Amino acid sequence: MNHLQLAFRNLRRRPTRSILTSAGVALAVGSFITLYGLSQSVEQNLEQSIEEHGTDLTVRRAGTAELFGGTISQSMGARLAKIPGVAAVAGELISLINTDRDEHVLAAGWARDSFFWQNVPLEEGRLPHRDERKVALLGIDLARAMQKHAGDAIGLLGEQFQIVGITRFNSIINRNVVVVPLADLQELTFRPDAVTFLSVKLARPEDPGEVERVVRDIDALDGLSASKSENVLRNDSMIGLLRAVSRSMAWVALLMGVLMVLNTLLMAVLERTREIGILAAIGWSTERITVAIVIEGFILSVIGSAAGVVIGVVGAHLLNSVPAIGRFVAVRPTPGLIVATALAATVLGILGSFYPAWLATRQSPAVALGRV
Repeated sequence: MNHLQLAFRNLRRRPTRSILTSAGVALAVGSFITLYGLSQSVEQNLEQSIEEHGTDLTVRRAGTAELFGGTISQSMGARLAKIPGVAAVAGELISLINTDRDEHVLAAGWARDSFFWQNVPLEEGRLPHRDERKVALLGIDLARAMQKHAGDAIGLLGEQFQIVGITRFNSIINRNVVVVPLADLQELTFRPDAVTFLSVKLARPEDPGEVERVVRDIDALDGLSASKSENVLRNDSMIGLLRAVSRSMAWVALLMGVLMVLNTLLMAVLERTREIGILAAIGWSTERITVAIVIEGFILSVIGSAAGVVIGVVGAHLLNSVPAIGRFVAVRPTPGLIVATALAATVLGILGSFYPAWLATRQSPAVALGRV
């Protein structure tokens, strides 16, 4: 009998326990993929949302720990536009507001002369005219969820807006946002002359030296901080908190799966002390017995990891189906994350099986055979 046959025979002795152990590993791996994938997807979707607007630098109030946590004066845009190397500046006000259906939607206020309008992909309808007020553009996913089309009306904070167009962005956030004139959103939210951040379009974004110089010039202005759009979330406190919580929970879940494998093998070793003594008595070396037990841990981990990948992918789809999550982030675990998690669970499962194997081989055959 070879090691693999012995391992499968031992696992079949207690099928319920083996199945439950693999299920525990599967849940651990699935939870890790879903939770870790959530933290990754939040950052990726926010960065994609900013990049789709054609933004090279994002400027916000210095010292603000959250991306949407503070406002700056819209008039600061004129000062930024005078900095050499700056091609255009656009202010954007972000706010979570109520609709006439008592639903919360993400609203973005854009000035009519903003360069954002140059990058708007329209599914239907048109862009607002220059001096048009109380009009809105709806992201295509939000429009479908609310069953709205160009020409319909939508109530925002008690005011009626005419929907003039439906946008088709790639970012899940932009596909669920309602865009209105900046002056209207400032008026609705009682924040005159306020924007959440200023977006900067550079004349030469491909020149690293030029980019760094513009960043330094902006940072030299009182109360402002500039960062490249792909780095804007790096120091955000809320994103950092989400990242820390979700990844900590993911690692706890994975380690619990490893402990289940260790517990199962430990119980199996204690139940088979006499059998292991017989194997040692007929000439099995310590290394051979260790390998046989470690293979059991490997099998449990591999089966659990494979099932966990399925659970993780399904769990991500379930999160996307929750409106409170799916409207703002598309949870899509990357192939790299899936493969790395499955390999980590398998390796940790193997490492966890060494202690039961060591425990099984530390007794002499005579002592083991004398136990009932």
